[in-house]
Amino acid sequence: MTMMQSLDEKEWKRIPINSVFVIGHGFYNKKPPMSSEGEVPFIGASGINNGVTGFCTMQAVEDNSKVGYGPNEPIERKLFDKGSICVVNNGSAIGYSYYQPKQFTCTHDVNPLTLRDHEMNEDEALFLSQMIRKQGVCFIYARKWRPSRMVRSQFLLPVDDDGKPDYGYMAQYASEMRGGYAHAV
Repeated sequence: MTMMQSLDEKEWKRIPINSVFVIGHGFYNKKPPMSSEGEVPFIGASGINNGVTGFCTMQAVEDNSKVGYGPNEPIERKLFDKGSICVVNNGSAIGYSYYQPKQFTCTHDVNPLTLRDHEMNEDEALFLSQMIRKQGVCFIYARKWRPSRMVRSQFLLPVDDDGKPDYGYMAQYASEMRGGYAHAV
């Protein structure tokens, strides 16, 4: 069995967030109607419940515009892929980041992030979310972490021998911290 390097033994590198993630723009200024029949999570600028502030129906997502009235936009601009990380960019929860296992919609106070080079698994996302949160402390209510600022932000990540983010290490570390890692032979 191979022992995993500890965090302090692993090589780390400061990496621009936008070189690792595609940084999206949340959609709604005004939350669409929530429903007890809703299946689409609505992610808001919240520090609890994985950012989920309610559920809406697909019809509500389709019907509602950015500000709740007036011209509407295609549903593709309102829905975001499962397997993303959402980062709160405004309010008292700035920097909180959460993995979203289902397709979702969100407020403009959230930046949806997807990995550039592969589909993110939950363990990678849990590790990356913590690294994003550590960078988020640099922002406060008056200094929002909107996408225009996030593209200039950097964060520390463990890297492989080629200096690239070591997603395997991240996933293994997160899994071990949760107590679910079966050691590889």
